[in-house]
Amino acid sequence: MRAHPELILLIALAYAGLILTIKEANQELGGFGVFACIAIAVTAATLVARLRHASQVGLAEEEADPQPPNADEVTPLALVAPCAHGDRSYLVRVPAPTAVAYEVVRKAQDVFRSGAIDPEEDMRAFHSDPYSLICLQDLDGNIFGFIDYYAFEKNHFKLFLQGHYAFGNLLASGLLAHPQARKAKVVYLATILNMSFLLDSMRAERRRQNGILVWATVSAILEHHTFPPDGIDIYSIGWDKGGAAILKMFGLQPVSRVMRGQAEGKWIYCKRGVQKKDLEAIRCRYQRRYERWCELDVRPLVGLAPGAVNAIGA
Repeated sequence: MRAHPELILLIALAYAGLILTIKEANQELGGFGVFACIAIAVTAATLVARLRHASQVGLAEEEADPQPPNADEVTPLALVAPCAHGDRSYLVRVPAPTAVAYEVVRKAQDVFRSGAIDPEEDMRAFHSDPYSLICLQDLDGNIFGFIDYYAFEKNHFKLFLQGHYAFGNLLASGLLAHPQARKAKVVYLATILNMSFLLDSMRAERRRQNGILVWATVSAILEHHTFPPDGIDIYSIGWDKGGAAILKMFGLQPVSRVMRGQAEGKWIYCKRGVQKKDLEAIRCRYQRRYERWCELDVRPLVGLAPGAVNAIGA
């Protein structure tokens, strides 16, 4: 207040106004009027304090994570430059090394402990399209989470949605391998797993990890995918609230329910006609927030022929 003496006058006027209001309310409404005036005053003071705190937090975040002056100046995603401050604690490599893919499948088995995970099927899908696995690690190689996505032929995927195909049948008959997968019109986000989902103490870090996974996934799709004029359709199934929240980060919305199989009754999330610019907007949003936390290495397709995945990172 010494720095701003005008605040003393404003506070004095506010108290005088409150006292006059209470007196008038007491004459008109009695004790109820006095109670109402005090309740309104307390509520207003609390709201102002919270808004002031929120604005201070927002300013602190902006100072700690300045926005680039122009979205076009964001670092290209083929390789995000190393952080000058050296404070990046996460790493995503696309395509992932084969050893990492095996470890991802093992961890998924430990979590789900059900027939939902078929190791041979998952590794066969990875070998057919090494760009479909997005794995979040720390610099020591520990795995914190992953997203895998599949590219499908549209008619086969339609039969799956209608309940005529089990997911295993869909993988056997409709899964597209690289390089055909790069021109697919349907992208299906199959498994999204954050290893810290059981730890309430990791809630803030979990949000950061989720954001990095979304950023890395859309970056990989943008780097490698050819978008047809009518765009691509992105689908997934929301198994729980946490997964559904991540799907909404991709811009997906619930459209119908699964008719048959293990996911019967679960919501199908979808966004149809997704254009390149739509994913670029998502990439830009999360890159600006999280690139200082994660080194993202999305390698180009040149020199990586079909079947060469066995040599990647071995």
